Amino acid sequence: MMKMLAALSTFAIIIFALASPALAQGKCTNIKAKCAVEIGGQCDPKTGRWFYGCWEGKCAGGTTQAFIACLDRANAKR
Repeated sequence: MMKMLAALSTFAIIIFALASPALAQGKCTNIKAKCAVEIGGQCDPKTGRWFYGCWEGKCAGGTTQAFIACLDRANAKR
């Protein structure tokens, strides 16, 4: 029973990691897209279009202040 539970837990973790927008492969690899996702926004890995706040009738998390702070941190690491 414990082995089955451990296997199911591992499977759930792997599925979550693969489905996570922050870890999605594709065109969401630039600093701005990563920051948008980090602050609660969204990025479409197929198109690379990202946003935070509300855009074209869709709303996600994040504020301009948080986005700029993320960009500043990312640029400081470069």
